[in-house]
Amino acid sequence: MGTRVMSRCECGRVKSKWTDKCKACSQARLDKCHAEAQAIVITGRCPKCSDKLERNLALSGWWQCANYGNRRLRNGRADNPDCSFQTFTGE
Repeated sequence: MGTRVMSRCECGRVKSKWTDKCKACSQARLDKCHAEAQAIVITGRCPKCSDKLERNLALSGWWQCANYGNRRLRNGRADNPDCSFQTFTGE
């Protein structure tokens, strides 16, 4: 039998060979992303086009720009830019 080679994360911890980071580093990255998303949601404005943010009720914590996709056409606001911003706060 050959020797088993352990995959290591950039922090030095053992990780799965199928991922690029260990569980602790992955969780730290998610926590940072969720904190950034929460800061944006608190402002209530899209960072791309400055229009308001709206909750997407399909998933708790999912927010989208009011100009996201075809929503701008349904609201009779065809002159507004088409914006693709969406974020997830993790809550």
